[in-house]
Amino acid sequence: MKIGVFFRIANPPPWERDWHQMYQETLEEVEFAEEMGFDFITTTEHHFSADGYSPSPLIFEAAAAARTKRVELLNFIILLPLYHPLRFAEDAAMIDIISGGRLNLAVAPGYRHEEFDGFGVPREHSGKILDEEIEILVRAFTEDKFNFDGQFFKLRDVSLQPKPYQKPRPPIATGLPTTLAAMRRTAKWGLHFSGRPTAELYSKYLEYCKEYGTEPIAQCQTGRITGLCVEDPEKAFAENKRYGQWLWSYYRDWHWTYGRTSMLGGDLREEFTIGDPDFWIKEIKANMGLEGPPISHYHALGQTPGIPHETMMSSIELFGSKVLPHVKELAP
Repeated sequence: MKIGVFFRIANPPPWERDWHQMYQETLEEVEFAEEMGFDFITTTEHHFSADGYSPSPLIFEAAAAARTKRVELLNFIILLPLYHPLRFAEDAAMIDIISGGRLNLAVAPGYRHEEFDGFGVPREHSGKILDEEIEILVRAFTEDKFNFDGQFFKLRDVSLQPKPYQKPRPPIATGLPTTLAAMRRTAKWGLHFSGRPTAELYSKYLEYCKEYGTEPIAQCQTGRITGLCVEDPEKAFAENKRYGQWLWSYYRDWHWTYGRTSMLGGDLREEFTIGDPDFWIKEIKANMGLEGPPISHYHALGQTPGIPHETMMSSIELFGSKVLPHVKELAP
């Protein structure tokens, strides 16, 4: 199980910094995470948010690829229906080449009407659009030339050049894995899970693999999307809870508006995770022992919007020096 850091890359109005400074500091955090031994960094995507929530993750990943040498570059997640799939494939292939084969994609249909309205994409067809786009993405990465005749996309004699660095293609995950449709597309195209399906859904995934004649290779990307590693959790919570409270309150409305009441549904202590090294070692041990589909990538620390750069750097350093050595010994 690989351990990484989740970068939300947002700039909340109450503590807004110069945008250039904010991006540069985040890239410093990415470089430092690699230096401290983390295996990957994770980006995410949303649009039209008051805090500028990471609207162009691929561009950030290209910058991160140029400033690192080893860490994998994950998405959690790309809202693929808002892109033309062939143009997305071209951009992703270039990042994979620049990084030397470190790109790890995750795509999802999305759920916020504001984003689909803004881009002029019909939200009610997002799942069907995603299915077509995943097929186009896989075929563009792996075939020399192909045609595609779908409901939403029609392509003639297209050939992606250059191809990705990874052969036959970069890993692709689909998220969030909470529906039968997600299980079906994961099985059909040899994908992974961005999130963790229930035991019932995972059994359906295995059935779909038999139906399509594909190998049940899917592993999970999961973990904390906010989190700090500190020596004194109580002191750190008191100093930083305003950042967690802003995120918890602002984004809970997003999820609950669309019926996703299980998201950000606990109290602030549960959602804004602050623990000392012993807490994180126990947390990761517990996840390693979970039954079900294997967890390939676990993001432990998470960049909470507004958190000072110095606080994030200190958290990365403490986790890297006091937690990762123990985790590496436990890793199967």
